[in-house]
Amino acid sequence: MDGSTLEAEVRALATTDSAAAVAAVVRGYGPEIWTYLAGVLRSSDDDLGEVFAVFCEDVCRGMPSFRFESSVRTWSYVIARRAALRHLREARRRARRFEAAPELEAIAEAVRSTTAMHLRTTNHERLAAVRDQLDHDERTILILRVDRQLPWREIAQVMADGELDGEDLRKREQVLRKKFESIKRKLRAQLGRT
Repeated sequence: MDGSTLEAEVRALATTDSAAAVAAVVRGYGPEIWTYLAGVLRSSDDDLGEVFAVFCEDVCRGMPSFRFESSVRTWSYVIARRAALRHLREARRRARRFEAAPELEAIAEAVRSTTAMHLRTTNHERLAAVRDQLDHDERTILILRVDRQLPWREIAQVMADGELDGEDLRKREQVLRKKFESIKRKLRAQLGRT
C-alpha cells in the first residue's frame, strides 16, 4: 500500500475505529519505524523491541487526540523519536548507578573503541562505526533524510516534536539543512581517517 492510501485509510478509520487506525499505522509504518529505531539506538534486539513496544503504546494512546496537522508518517516519527529519547535517558540513569573511577572509564572506552574498530572489516561496518559516533539527533537527521528521503519540512516537524509551524518551521528547516551539511563533513572526515 502506498503512503497516500495508508494516510487516507488511517484518517478514515480514526473517526470510527481508533484501534483499527492504530493497527493500520503499526502495520503500514512499523517496519520503517523499526529500522529507524535500530539505526538511532544501535542497541540489542531486546532494547529495540522494548522501545518499539513503547512506540506502539504511544500511538495507541495518541490516536484519539491526533488532529492530522501533519502526515501520519511524520507523527509516527515524532512518537518514535520521543520513545527513543526516553529510552536513552533511562539507560544513562541506569549506567550512572555504578560510577567507576575516571581512569577506569577511559581505559574501558579505549578497549571498546579499539577492539570494535579492529573487528570491523567491511566498508558497511566502517560506515556503521562512524555513524555510531554521531549523537542521537545527528543519526535521526541522517536516517530521515538519506534512508527515508523525508522532505526537510517533515524532518523539521519530527525534530521539533511536531510543535512548530509557519515561519518557525521554515527557520528550523534551514538550521537542519546546515546541520546536515556539517554531519556530511564529519562523516567524510571520519571515513578518511579509518
